[in-house]
Amino acid sequence: MIPADVERFVARKFDASDQDEALALLEAATIHDGSRAEPRLVRCAVVASGGSIERLRMEVETLKHDYRDVIVEGEYVPNGRRLVKVRDLNEPIPDEA
Repeated sequence: MIPADVERFVARKFDASDQDEALALLEAATIHDGSRAEPRLVRCAVVASGGSIERLRMEVETLKHDYRDVIVEGEYVPNGRRLVKVRDLNEPIPDEA
């Protein structure tokens, strides 16, 4: 089940024509061992996508190989040679995001 905050994010950020596919991708998202992606990982993938269905496809595929890469994309931004954590996606995505 997709968290409600993720559904609202998809409604805000994705083109209407891509919203059903985005939700289907997130609903089916799995990690390397075939288990379902937990809410944090689903949030990271959708935030990292920036509203691009192509990017979301890539993030969901990356979850299958190394979910840590998706966490970095969703929660961190580069600052010089360092990564700085700017959000905690264990928590719901704010509606203004």
